Amino acid sequence: MSQVFVSKLVIETQSPMAINSGAQVLGFDSELVRDASGLPYIPATAIAGVWGHLIAQNMGDDIRDKWFGSTKQSSSLVISNGVLHDAENRPVAPLTNPEQIAKDKLLSFLSDQRPHHRERVAINDRGVACSESNAKFDQILLPKGLRFSITLKWQTRPRADQATLNETQWQDMLALWQDRRMAFGSNTRNGLGRIAVIACEQHCFDLSEGPQVGLALQTCLANHSVNGNALPELKQTNTVLLAQLPLQALDNWRCGSGAQLLTEQGVEHNVAAISYSEPAVEWHNHKASVNPKRAVLCGSSIKGIVKHRIAYHLHRHLKKWAHTLSDAEHKEWQQQPKMLEQLFGFASDDGSGVAGQLYVDDAAITNYTAHIRTHNKIDRFTGGVQKGALFSEELLHQPQFTLTLWADKNLKLEQELVLAIQDTLHDLKNGLLPLGSGRNSSLVHPQTEKPWIDHTNNLIANQETSEAQ
Repeated sequence: MSQVFVSKLVIETQSPMAINSGAQVLGFDSELVRDASGLPYIPATAIAGVWGHLIAQNMGDDIRDKWFGSTKQSSSLVISNGVLHDAENRPVAPLTNPEQIAKDKLLSFLSDQRPHHRERVAINDRGVACSESNAKFDQILLPKGLRFSITLKWQTRPRADQATLNETQWQDMLALWQDRRMAFGSNTRNGLGRIAVIACEQHCFDLSEGPQVGLALQTCLANHSVNGNALPELKQTNTVLLAQLPLQALDNWRCGSGAQLLTEQGVEHNVAAISYSEPAVEWHNHKASVNPKRAVLCGSSIKGIVKHRIAYHLHRHLKKWAHTLSDAEHKEWQQQPKMLEQLFGFASDDGSGVAGQLYVDDAAITNYTAHIRTHNKIDRFTGGVQKGALFSEELLHQPQFTLTLWADKNLKLEQELVLAIQDTLHDLKNGLLPLGSGRNSSLVHPQTEKPWIDHTNNLIANQETSEAQ
């Protein structure tokens, strides 16, 4: 008889998540994967893919194949789908009645084909929106704060390859759920799909002790409550903190384009420009509520701005000046230095590409006061106000947020690229790099009460040579 090991996890999304089905919702470019009840879930294949990749990187391909299977041996590990929790923090049963979904505030919100979406646009070499056909797209997302239950099960039974599974390896594998790269869905390097394990139970059942153990196993699998957090400690990680930059806007500030006003004051007319916000799920005493407007600076926006400024400084360090390209075609102007591909990755038209090694988190915007400012346009000939040119925008007064950048631990870059990264962080620190909408109204400076963390010196490929120089 064998032993059966059961680990039950409850995870909570720390940022919006996009696990797509491959189809499209009318009017949008993607569609969330859903179960038979029309509710989102995390496919077991997605969990196995991400987890198995981390195991291969940290423990080796042989360990991954032994647990997850190969062409020669089937897997001994059983992974369930990630089952969504309702507003009462209970896993949703399969084939839930539509009336029950409609009564639950959280489930009724998530049953919408478009619970939340972000509009994405690429920027070109001049720092403005790119005009290419695929440079503008919408991304449907699940909001931050959702909870899912996952059950992992394996047993010690004879195998065709004569390999044995041991609990020590299992604990090391479970610890990887705390790794920064344990994120599901698309655009995980832009801050999406991050998760945190908030509850974990581990059980062992020795079936040789009699039929009562089998009944206990069935009871454990049927019980949906998970208490405590028995997740083992992560001994090492391949992702390290590159920089943590607490910033505050100098004055009135706005980022992105939102749909809901963050200010509570009433307005008599439509506001033309609204700062970006998105819904998020918040938990209090195991009860969920949906906050419809959480102000946030998206990781993809941060990454685009930072990448453009790093490219500028890299050209400067490589002594590639604009006047040397005066006779060049526009396509050559748009080409970025090859050196950037190691940090940000690339995707070519023929389908080839490399994933970037820089991870950028979403930055929550806090400690602000929202207000409406009205503008009008002045006729430069008469000096008077132009008719019909009155508009208003919502601004946030001196909001605070923290940029968090992560990188692979073994990432080493050429000295010119590292200097370009450091120059970019220096620009942020000195208020020379706008973050947000409008170049003159989106300048920021460091928060005085929080430390400025910068570990970019660790990226230099030949540390001894650089120090000698």
